[in-house]
Amino acid sequence: VFTGLFNPAEFSEYFQNAIEDLKEIDSLLTDISKISNLSSSQIKNLEDNSYQTASKYGKKASDYLSGVQDMATAGYNDSAGMAELSMMAQSAGNLDASLANDYLIAIDSAYEYQGNIEKINQVLDGQNSIAHKNALSLTELAEATKLVASQSAESGVSIEKATAAIATMMSVTGEDADSAADAWNTILENFQQVSKSTKGMTEYENACQALGVSLKTVKNGVIQLRE
Repeated sequence: VFTGLFNPAEFSEYFQNAIEDLKEIDSLLTDISKISNLSSSQIKNLEDNSYQTASKYGKKASDYLSGVQDMATAGYNDSAGMAELSMMAQSAGNLDASLANDYLIAIDSAYEYQGNIEKINQVLDGQNSIAHKNALSLTELAEATKLVASQSAESGVSIEKATAAIATMMSVTGEDADSAADAWNTILENFQQVSKSTKGMTEYENACQALGVSLKTVKNGVIQLRE
């Protein structure tokens, strides 16, 4: 009976995989210690916590530590916190690790959250909720957000409004992330041009008024530009 339950070949494969995973973990921890400001005790705590953190999202410790390494390379002091956020995004929307990292970094950089885990997490929670309400894939919404975050922030559009606009576009038109992002960025560029034009016209009008020249007249009870 024991012989029937115990498969030496399967055990050998499992043992070999465990050894390889431990080697990868050791290598990742070595790299993290080189690129971060973590002390040896903090590195040890990171290793101890990596198994529990990764298991919450159905991942391996090496997956989590790879995320820590990526975030440390990107310059984050709380690379562990950012890596866990990335795993949350991957778990919530079936994102791959690369997209999850790029997505979170794009939001943080565009809106200058300075690695504030709570603020970035609020965006993730909000977008996950909006994706569900609009029957969208969080993967598509994350891809679009990555492409529009910078332009939206520069245009003074909050991440909440940008998310609502992108989600509506994709939900109503069926456009993919790239097309929706291109359309939204074009809208923002046009608005910026109109804003600049209006500002320039106002400054020109003020300069003319200082010289006693009015650019407007009343015609049929309506104020309009002079010919």
